[in-house]
Amino acid sequence: MNSQKALEISKKILKEVFGREVNFSLEEIERKFAFDIPLPSKVKCDLSGKDTWIFSSEKSFKIAGQKAVAERFKKDEWVMQKRPVKSMEDILKYWKEINYLTAEKQINSKDVACSDGVYNSLEVYKSVSVFDSKKLVFCYKIVNSQFMLASRDSFGCSFGVRVNDSIYCSSSFEVSWSNKVSRSLFIHDSYDLYECMFCSHLRSKRYFIANMPFEKEEYFRIKKMVVEWVLGK
Repeated sequence: MNSQKALEISKKILKEVFGREVNFSLEEIERKFAFDIPLPSKVKCDLSGKDTWIFSSEKSFKIAGQKAVAERFKKDEWVMQKRPVKSMEDILKYWKEINYLTAEKQINSKDVACSDGVYNSLEVYKSVSVFDSKKLVFCYKIVNSQFMLASRDSFGCSFGVRVNDSIYCSSSFEVSWSNKVSRSLFIHDSYDLYECMFCSHLRSKRYFIANMPFEKEEYFRIKKMVVEWVLGK
């Protein structure tokens, strides 16, 4: 996974959600859509001196990338020569010498870059706490999902941009605390919506805008205007 692949995935998600090609750079996508998503930070690995990525506010620890920790294990299995222990100060001193905060943590995952805490996942870029998912960019705490961009705290979703605290949502933008929302924009606390925009607390509706019903043709005329407003073009 690299930045070019992350951009390709991001553009595919944006096209699915907004129905048109979006020619933003990866940096522009991060600024525009992931501005409030908790993401890992780039730091220097204290073992290798190379860049690594970690999600932590802890400043007192030395940091080591998971690969660097594994390489050190090959050398001496992290076993130190025995030294005298006469006080708690001795124990804490020795512990500090070998206690690195592990960065870029991943288990049973492939094609992961610039991320921390990735489990059983595939093709993940600059994300944190990802489980059983694939093709994620700029995400935080995502489970069993795919093709997600700038989203957080969600489960069972696909092709979402800024989908937060939601489950089983797809092809949608700016959705929060919702379930089974599809092809919709700006939705909060709703269930079973299809092609709705700017709606809250609704159930089982389609072609609604601001909780008001619209004819299909008029709805899509307004949706085009909304998409142009969101994308700035």
